[in-house]
Amino acid sequence: MSAPPARLVRALLAAALLSALAACGGLFPTPPERQLYRTEPHFAFPAGLPHAATQLAVAMPNATAGLDTRRIALSISPLALDYYAGAEWADSVPLLVRTALVEGFETSGAVAGVGATSLGARADFVLETAIRDFEAQYSAAKQPPRVEIALDLKLIALPQRQIVAGGLVRGTATASRNAVPAVVLAFNAALGQAVTNAVAWTVANPALSGRRLALGSPFVHPRAATP
Repeated sequence: MSAPPARLVRALLAAALLSALAACGGLFPTPPERQLYRTEPHFAFPAGLPHAATQLAVAMPNATAGLDTRRIALSISPLALDYYAGAEWADSVPLLVRTALVEGFETSGAVAGVGATSLGARADFVLETAIRDFEAQYSAAKQPPRVEIALDLKLIALPQRQIVAGGLVRGTATASRNAVPAVVLAFNAALGQAVTNAVAWTVANPALSGRRLALGSPFVHPRAATP
């Protein structure tokens, strides 16, 4: 009996190798799925928050490359930035912050109207934001981290695009335990605090004084008022 052709032998060997690799998980095993988390900030606005009869547009926040991501950032030293394995945000950090800012102004009722600049609606002011901090900071290994959020704000008057004010607001919260779900809850608390401060800072700015309606009692959101 004659020997099989060399080409046939190579084909049989390749098929056997592929079958063996498939049994071990394949040539390209499916990467592990990441758990997605969304932010749900809670706001605590002060009683008597002023109401500015102005239209506000919120620009997409700027962020460094390390924070312009969907990954959940952590820091174990002032010069190091890392990320939690197997977990990420449902959207990029800048988009999460812009969504929270728009929601915060809407919930407070502190301005007549608010929306993202991408909507193209007419606005009296634009709020521009730079994200300085948005990470869980560890002071000791295996201890619950403290979430730090810092937003650099600029209020710009339209149509002349004049910067009328600038400021920095912060939000902080310590996780109840060193686990990603608990850290995410701390992010929610810190983000809610930062946005609350951003809303209060904006409507208290003298640039809006000509459009502000003074209130002698705790503010009631127009949508919540009874007819």
